[in-house]
Amino acid sequence: MHTMDTKSFYSIRYLFIATAVLALIGGLSTDAAVDENTVAVWLFDEGAGDVVKDVSGNGHDGEFAGKPKWVKAEFGGGLEFPGNDSGYVVVKSTKKLELETLSIEAWVKVAEGTGKWQGIICKQQAGCGNRNYGIWVHVDQHVLHSEIGANGACGFSIDGTTKITDDKWHHLAFTYDGKMGRAYVDGELEIEAPNGTSFQSADPITIGVPNLNNANGLKGVIDEVRISNVARTEAEIQEAMDVGLAAILNVEPSGKLATRWGYLKRVP
Repeated sequence: MHTMDTKSFYSIRYLFIATAVLALIGGLSTDAAVDENTVAVWLFDEGAGDVVKDVSGNGHDGEFAGKPKWVKAEFGGGLEFPGNDSGYVVVKSTKKLELETLSIEAWVKVAEGTGKWQGIICKQQAGCGNRNYGIWVHVDQHVLHSEIGANGACGFSIDGTTKITDDKWHHLAFTYDGKMGRAYVDGELEIEAPNGTSFQSADPITIGVPNLNNANGLKGVIDEVRISNVARTEAEIQEAMDVGLAAILNVEPSGKLATRWGYLKRVP
């Protein structure tokens, strides 16, 4: 009996998957809307200029403060941040961004630990008194640090377990459903803990620093950020990680094939 070699097996497998992907792409409507729970999506694919487009359709475009650098990233383009307050992104707040239940998802490549609380995506002006939500690199443990304001103070935080200051890409996610906060790294739940009342803030979102003019900046690259007004499930987080936001939200039809092939290359 003839036995198929490994190379032939994977060639046939990829051909089968590629055919399925092409069929799926062909069936997608270019008019499909971003789901109602997505309040902001930044893909960082502009590659030039000083504005980061919110492709959710909700108008939460970000503007440069200083000079973060456009670079290649996990899915297309990304932004590289210098590790201080000389380059970050500011997004003006709206009622849609003032959240009591939420999810923050992002691809992040942290160059190294800097001895600072490296702000990734945060919604606060300064300190804990007006904090709404955010994710950081922990100052000492070098893991994902997530917080929401609770009763007008820094009342709730959880820390992941995976070291993320290794100059490698990690998918980070933090969710809060009004009762339980959960932190995910690379699609896996690392910690969950209960919390009470959350505190909202009308202050801007900053990407790459904890708040305006704060030197505790991220030293690394950010790609594909989504903020939602619900706690995403583990399956939804894994889909965003594996396939990419442009594909699952149908916000960039012309780029779908490349994005889907990016996912295929991840298949073992």
